Amino acid sequence: MAYKNDSAEQEFQERVVTINRVSKTVKGGRIYKFS
Repeated sequence: MAYKNDSAEQEFQERVVTINRVSKTVKGGRIYKFS
């Protein structure tokens, strides 16, 4: 996880929401995009 101290919370929240959506959509394999 490489986030900037500028908007780490905001970016983290957005990423978590996206991950949750992807995890629910893909049951066989959970896709985590963390770059």
